[in-house]
Amino acid sequence: MNQGNRGGSSRYRMAQDISAATTLDGWDAQATEQFAADTRVNRSPAHHSRRKDTFIATLAHELRQPLSAMLAAAEVVRMAPDAMVARRAAAVMRRQLGQMSRLVEDLVDATRWAQGKVTLQKCRLDLQRVMGDAVADVEGGQQIVVAGEREPIWVDGDQQRLLQVVSNLLRNAVKYTHLGGRITIVAERTASTIIVRVGDTGRGIEAEALPHLFDLYSQSRPQEGTGLGIGLSVVREIVLLHGGSVEAQSEGAGKGSEFIVRLPLAQNLELTPS
Repeated sequence: MNQGNRGGSSRYRMAQDISAATTLDGWDAQATEQFAADTRVNRSPAHHSRRKDTFIATLAHELRQPLSAMLAAAEVVRMAPDAMVARRAAAVMRRQLGQMSRLVEDLVDATRWAQGKVTLQKCRLDLQRVMGDAVADVEGGQQIVVAGEREPIWVDGDQQRLLQVVSNLLRNAVKYTHLGGRITIVAERTASTIIVRVGDTGRGIEAEALPHLFDLYSQSRPQEGTGLGIGLSVVREIVLLHGGSVEAQSEGAGKGSEFIVRLPLAQNLELTPS
């Protein structure tokens, strides 16, 4: 039995390695370098065409990765239907299905925002709890530190949408922060404003990319083919709909980054549930 477990685990790790190594066929370095060059010139029709092509290729890449991981996990279950190995493979499939679900939701949201079809379901809520839920839902090999006060911070907002804001910012930090790096999230309040900061010790952001970071389909590193450029745009739209603002700061490549969200503090706090 032990020998079987070790064999199954080895096949499981091998399948993970194969899945992690999967890349998009035909992702041409020359084409993506040309796309990066286009972002520095005027928005010509040729630029928009290349941007569309890059988006489609990146979308295929983002969908193929979780599909490859799930296929590998399913093959592990087929080859080694041991209970422990099967549970680990099932966990891989659940994570990758969650990733695909979030990707589809981002695509749907982008269309809704563009058409002005998004409305908020507001209620009085504790932003600290929203932040805690977002942290619990993020997976990665980085250290995530929740700093600042622990007392409730009340805001009038859409709980699911604000959870989406914090989750997108945290996942963005995880994506661009090396394993073992540090991600910090903190909420502060002033007399009328809530300030949420998500900072990391990751790869940082080049100065020329900062002004376009929240643009729909914008990618700070298009040559790498990672991310659709939707998540941060959705963050901005949700925050604006709440009457707030969002900005990004970085001292440059290799120096980390910080995203700052400002939201109105809930009014008439005497009506807040105890």
